[in-house]
Amino acid sequence: MPNMTGANMSADNPMRNLPPEAMKNLLKPDEEIAAMLVARLAAMSEQELQMLDAVITPEVAKVLMKLLPELQELIAAVEGGGAQQAPQAAQQAASPMGALGGMG
Repeated sequence: MPNMTGANMSADNPMRNLPPEAMKNLLKPDEEIAAMLVARLAAMSEQELQMLDAVITPEVAKVLMKLLPELQELIAAVEGGGAQQAPQAAQQAASPMGALGGMG
């Protein structure tokens, strides 16, 4: 695992100075990333999916969804729906996946 020392962004981070519209666009889910996440989850073994289920708490899920807003749509698909329309790839792969199912 890479050394994450200093990974916390400081107040002088230029990303904090983005215009509101640019920041809004930055935080939008991306369909391609969502499809990649679905593909990666589908490639995991049942044991790996169970491990994710065991360690990803609702609190951790909230932080992960800030990092990867695509997870919110994926979780909605895994749980069988939600407020937002989930990507088609997530809908197709949702039923065999157990991981992330209890995070919404």
